[in-house]
Amino acid sequence: MCGITGIIDWKNTLSTSERRSMVLSMNLTLFHRGPDAAGEFSHKNASLAMRRLSIIDEEGGDQPIFNETRDICVFFNGEIYNFLSLKKSLEKKGHHFATHSDTEVLVHLYEEYGKAMLEKLQGMFAFCIYDLKKNQFLLARDRFGEKPFYYHYQKGVFSFSSEIQSLLENQHIERKLNHDALPYYFRTSLVPDPITLLKNVRSLPAGHFIFMTENKFQQEAYFVPSYDKKINLKSESEAIEYISPILHQAVERQMVSDVPIGAFLSGGIDSSSVVALLQKQSNQQIKTFNVRFEDQAFDESAIAKKVAQHCGTEHHEIFIPNVDFDESIFWKIVNHVGLPFRDTSAIPSYLVSREISQHVKVALSGDGGDELFGGYDLFQWYQKMIGLRRVPRPIRSLVNQGLSVAQQTPVLNNISFFRKIKRGVDTSMADLNDIPIALNEMFSNHQMENILGNDFHNNTFSNGDFYPLLKNYPQRFEDWSSLRKIMYYRLQHTLPSNMLIKVDRMSMAHSLEVRAPFLDAELFEASTQLPDNLLVKGGVGKYLLRKIMQPHLPKSVFEHPKMGFSIPLYKYQNKKFKALAQRLLFDENPMPALIPKSELEKIYQKGITLKKDTAKESVFQSAHQLWMMMMLFGWIKRFNIKK
Repeated sequence: MCGITGIIDWKNTLSTSERRSMVLSMNLTLFHRGPDAAGEFSHKNASLAMRRLSIIDEEGGDQPIFNETRDICVFFNGEIYNFLSLKKSLEKKGHHFATHSDTEVLVHLYEEYGKAMLEKLQGMFAFCIYDLKKNQFLLARDRFGEKPFYYHYQKGVFSFSSEIQSLLENQHIERKLNHDALPYYFRTSLVPDPITLLKNVRSLPAGHFIFMTENKFQQEAYFVPSYDKKINLKSESEAIEYISPILHQAVERQMVSDVPIGAFLSGGIDSSSVVALLQKQSNQQIKTFNVRFEDQAFDESAIAKKVAQHCGTEHHEIFIPNVDFDESIFWKIVNHVGLPFRDTSAIPSYLVSREISQHVKVALSGDGGDELFGGYDLFQWYQKMIGLRRVPRPIRSLVNQGLSVAQQTPVLNNISFFRKIKRGVDTSMADLNDIPIALNEMFSNHQMENILGNDFHNNTFSNGDFYPLLKNYPQRFEDWSSLRKIMYYRLQHTLPSNMLIKVDRMSMAHSLEVRAPFLDAELFEASTQLPDNLLVKGGVGKYLLRKIMQPHLPKSVFEHPKMGFSIPLYKYQNKKFKALAQRLLFDENPMPALIPKSELEKIYQKGITLKKDTAKESVFQSAHQLWMMMMLFGWIKRFNIKK
């Protein structure tokens, strides 16, 4: 686990010393991602560097790592879980290895297979392979986007890094706001790959590679998720027999390490499943870690403790009081993400990662379980919206009008039921491909017209098609079920642009590697073969996973509703929080002409004062709209972004 960075200057517009000095500065900014060692290499028109967190082959895995003839080298961030089997097959083909590191497998795979090597990798990764003899580069990112890869390519100079903060150490990159990305940010709180909120700074999409020579720049997908059926699972027992060993193997594969391993344990089904299978296959007592919130409605710590006792782990509990907001954690999130980040679960993720890093270097998590096994309520809401569309549109329109009247009636103002139903009817009225976007909305289109003005109707939305990057569906998409369609949306957008950013940045801020067994390539492929009725059954998500794990976990894991990892933000708003919001939105707003002050005042007042859901307003949405504005202006201020 590392951080990687580099500059490839095809036209030699920078002197060798300037280029190397800049890359060393970029690399130093990645120190937290790899405090154990550093590596750098300059040749011809390229300077590359990395920071290393030593996990596998602690003594021999420093980078760059070369092939036998030293004309191919690699800088690598991540883990290749199947490297031992790959190594054996490569040795049979005559390749000779100088280390025991998983990193070395990459240069030999490239020698043997070229770009086709990517299909053979099981792991999380971002890497740069430099073919010195041919003066060409292969850069790639893992299937689901667990590891980051940002880049800037202009005037023949290609700069890349694992983090935005590091990339911007290249003083030649302009720090300009990407106005085309603002509508995405406000609509769903995420900006989909490949764009970012920084103009001309891009994120290599998950499952993509870049192949580059002086005269060629090729960016393509090597992996596109598909739910096409290849086998026919006829019964529940047959599906359990099929999935269970693959799930066990996924956890076992991710146990490869030369240092101790721990695990996140929220008390939910996903993390509890990983912990149970990890402890079962470990010959040592593993350490598990849980966050306990003061607000009991958000607390699963009692269940986590039962799971730890049931599995026999060494359990650690971290307590977070509701009023413990400290401005420093806001800026830490901004610094490490390098972009505005709406998901407030970054706060507990940061705190629990800090605690875990004092005990272990590697921790397994339950991330991806919902995406593979159909766990989110959002999936069922989507199917309800599709079903609601069978009701004639004029009837839905009349119902919508009636709900609007009810929302305005004072006696009904505190009944949040009307807001939920109206949002459902509103969503069903949207174009079919816009429904996933509407279900994930943070600001409505009407709100965005008020706050963004002309930026809302920018060049990104050509031909009148709003949010095209969120509707880039594969060819066979229309053949999939409604459940699989919404699962694809989540897998392609929310997972890499939100969930995995949070996990990677908050853990690596503390030099902690987090692995997600549910994102195992083989397990994902197996999960795509499951029939819908074994994913969601009787209104219960992750039905088959529950059945598989029942013998391994206490009953309490299965007897409580799903809880998120987000903090109750409206209870987190102490004096320090309000003072920071006041400064960023008004007193010290770094870009006051971006959004009308009148709109900021509305967002601030609603975000601070609303403490209970009403017929028209959601506490979660109001509080997080304010947080999004704070994040945006905080990021602009911290990174000195220009309009």
